[in-house]
Amino acid sequence: MREIKFRAWDKSRGQYFTNPKWVEFRVNADGALVAINYAIGGKEQKLAVEQFTGLKDKNGVDIYEGDILAYGENVPERVAIFENGSFRLLDDDNHANQVLVVDTARRLEIIGNIHQNPELLESEK
Repeated sequence: MREIKFRAWDKSRGQYFTNPKWVEFRVNADGALVAINYAIGGKEQKLAVEQFTGLKDKNGVDIYEGDILAYGENVPERVAIFENGSFRLLDDDNHANQVLVVDTARRLEIIGNIHQNPELLESEK
């Protein structure tokens, strides 16, 4: 059984939150988790939710949705996403055909994330 964890990106502060004491999960009409809210100083903020894939990269680092992953120098970077009931790798053409599995994850390295390092993906286009 995999560990269920989330992290939340706060655009206004430019940082991630993982403290579950501060978060409130919101679910849309389809039952999908769409936002996390937290209150600090009485002000509620919307955050982008990213779920732990249950996998680690080649360095033993937890892979979350939104992480930018690299195979090596000659292969374009990929982004971890959750789509159609599984974690997948989004390629530079916005196709998510490759399912993220243990054997694949062990060959990948997290080099950033879509919030703090968007330039890693812009260089491909």
